[in-house]
Amino acid sequence: MQTTFESPNERVLRWIRGQELPTGGIRVHSEDERAYPEVAGYLVPTLLQYRDMGLALRLIKWLLSIQRADGSYTSPDGIPYVFDTGQVLRGLLAATERVSGAMQACELAAGYLYSQMVKEGRGGFGERYANGKQGLIQEGIHLYVLAPLKRAAKILRKPEYEIAAEECLQYYLRQRDSLQVSNLTHFLGYELEALIELDLSDLAKPILEKLRERQRPDGSLPGKEGVSWVCVPGLAQLAVCWYKIEEQDPADRAMEWLEAHQQATGGFLGSLGKGAGYFPNTEIPWAAKFYLDAYHLKGFATT
Repeated sequence: MQTTFESPNERVLRWIRGQELPTGGIRVHSEDERAYPEVAGYLVPTLLQYRDMGLALRLIKWLLSIQRADGSYTSPDGIPYVFDTGQVLRGLLAATERVSGAMQACELAAGYLYSQMVKEGRGGFGERYANGKQGLIQEGIHLYVLAPLKRAAKILRKPEYEIAAEECLQYYLRQRDSLQVSNLTHFLGYELEALIELDLSDLAKPILEKLRERQRPDGSLPGKEGVSWVCVPGLAQLAVCWYKIEEQDPADRAMEWLEAHQQATGGFLGSLGKGAGYFPNTEIPWAAKFYLDAYHLKGFATT
């Protein structure tokens, strides 16, 4: 009897497909049956890269059905967030020529993001994570909203959105807690990939070099300053960034570590190691998403 071999990326894709809920969307994680719009949104471009049109289109149709009247998208708790809406916008933009209504949803989502800016972007999006979470989630993650907003601005012919996004960029670059190597690698990864997307690789490279210096021989690195455990999605995101700036060696070594620690199910835990403090007991879909993004980039790096 012949055994069918599954590559690591095929196992991850199978795991992601298993996270789709009967009511639509992707569950928050392996122990939480609620749907997570943010993750569904930024999974869509990844799925399209892997030619999983079926799941990508189902996620888009679900996202269209749950968009709020003001254009926003909510967290699993039902609270509208700028960051979450920005990540859904990534998926909507990827589907404008594939799904009826996606363009209108883009217009609503981009309009919501613009409406949430302080002083037309000069004050960023204001404080969004100050209530009990300050120090864990940095406001600088909103940099990861700006590339999709700029793309939407061009498509929708809204130059004021693009100008405001540039003001936002400058605002977050000035914040003291942005782009700090001491931050959780997951949130730092959002900021670094955002810079690369915004054609500011020169700002990202020195930080990625510092992180490369911290990389262990096995390809891992600490999840944040003062800990020994590894933040799994953060490591995958750093691999994405290293591949994007053509630093193949640290990216390949990070991928080797990730594949050595892939769960039997095909998914990834949020963190691993002594004292692990970021979803250590659950498999999370955003770790799978960024692993797949890195794997895709690795294919180009080795051809």
